[in-house]
Amino acid sequence: MSAAASFGRVTLEVAAHDAERAAALLSAASGVAAAAEQREGSDTASVSVYMAPAVTASTVRRVHAALHALQKDDELRHAPLTGGRVRRREWATVWRAFFKTHLLAPRMYVVPPWERAAKGRNGDTLVIEPGMAFGTGLHATTKLAARLLLQHVRSDDIVIDAGCGSGILALAAARRGARVYAYDADADAIDAAMRNFAANRVKAERITRATRVPAQFPNAHVIVANIDLPTLSAHARDLRAALARGGVLVTSGVTARGRLEVLACFAGAGLEFISEHRLGEWFAYVHVRS
Repeated sequence: MSAAASFGRVTLEVAAHDAERAAALLSAASGVAAAAEQREGSDTASVSVYMAPAVTASTVRRVHAALHALQKDDELRHAPLTGGRVRRREWATVWRAFFKTHLLAPRMYVVPPWERAAKGRNGDTLVIEPGMAFGTGLHATTKLAARLLLQHVRSDDIVIDAGCGSGILALAAARRGARVYAYDADADAIDAAMRNFAANRVKAERITRATRVPAQFPNAHVIVANIDLPTLSAHARDLRAALARGGVLVTSGVTARGRLEVLACFAGAGLEFISEHRLGEWFAYVHVRS
């Protein structure tokens, strides 16, 4: 990629008091941190996410869908959506302003490349290039999925990351000694996941582009799926079939509005409910194939 290459920006212009909600919407739609800027003396704010150009179109569609859902409930009625480009030479400056080393799960830190040499952390680290695909570890759905995944994964377990995005969850499992397989429907996500594995000098058994669990993958001891409600519901039986007997399914990415639907789909697929977990407005689940 040349020095002149550009990266995408998606921005919502909102009232200052709506900045937090707009940031949550953009983060949920993109999987990366949202930055809010408010000019002194102004009662409006610009809330933006930054990502690779190839991801921008799909992110805009997700933002439109999420924004439409909120507006049906009479929220964020006046929130114009714009897109733009950020020159590569501005990329690091944009991200270094608000993407810092942070705790993903107990004894597991996410580190941006420019902080990888920092000392003083007590635990494993994952070097993640922000914004290149869904999953920097800042969003509540990723934190929930990572914490539950790491509670259940054991060394030498087979783990499948369904809809892997940046590969952050697969990387977390690999750091704990698991044999990981990952897939995503988005070619850019697959490229980002491979780059992140290489940057961390961690081996994946296989990372591939697919819309469902590939038939070539072995049955898993643990499957983690941090994806949206329609995909979880549609693929419940496929995910169960990809689990070994006694295997654990960790899912995340559901709000209160969809929790009963996804629980009904999992029950219908023959998965045994173990526990429900919540962080903010987001829910995550643990199921077992009995």
